[in-house]
Amino acid sequence: MLILLTLGCASQNQTAEGMRSYGQARYDAALTAFQAAHNANPNNPDTLYNIAATYHQSARASLRLGNAAAALQQYEQAVQYYQLCLARDPNHADAHRGLSALHMDRQNGEAAYQLLVDWYHRNPVAVEPKLELARHYHEFMQICLAQGRIEEAQTCRDAAEIYLQRVLQTETDNLRALRALGFLKEQSGDIAGAVSEYQRALHAHPHQKDLEERIAALTRPVQ
Repeated sequence: MLILLTLGCASQNQTAEGMRSYGQARYDAALTAFQAAHNANPNNPDTLYNIAATYHQSARASLRLGNAAAALQQYEQAVQYYQLCLARDPNHADAHRGLSALHMDRQNGEAAYQLLVDWYHRNPVAVEPKLELARHYHEFMQICLAQGRIEEAQTCRDAAEIYLQRVLQTETDNLRALRALGFLKEQSGDIAGAVSEYQRALHAHPHQKDLEERIAALTRPVQ
């Protein structure tokens, strides 16, 4: 989960301190620093997002430790700060992504979908809502495949591709969309299609070693 660097000298210093603590999984220290950054620059939605993302990761950590009560409280705090961020900036992409992921953490796929589709309807030309909806459908595709729900998985796969193609109609060289479309096709067994999308991504954005290696692996002759 990405932590965002805020503007303003005092806020920037506190954010940098919070980022260090966050990277070390010292979430209480990170929250203290991010709250100080917010106090120094209360009008910046990124400071609210950073607090939300830290509560979110704290909740995940608490669950791993078996502390469900703490996780519940931390999830609720994360929701509150994600919503505050979105109230300040209704198009904050990271907050939409984070809140959607939180709903998925809590097994509430409908809320995750509704959040993203509402964002898309408010901003039908923007690429970020489409990318997030594609990611959402891709995640559901994988869940359905794991549960043997093949027809539902295909429906989700088709929906993910539709949103990725809509992105590429607007931005023909959008790296995230090209990579996601290649991966989607690879998972679906369309190796030629996957290689084609990976090559498009590499042509538009050269020097991506992982893509070069993936193309080489997919086109390597069978021994």
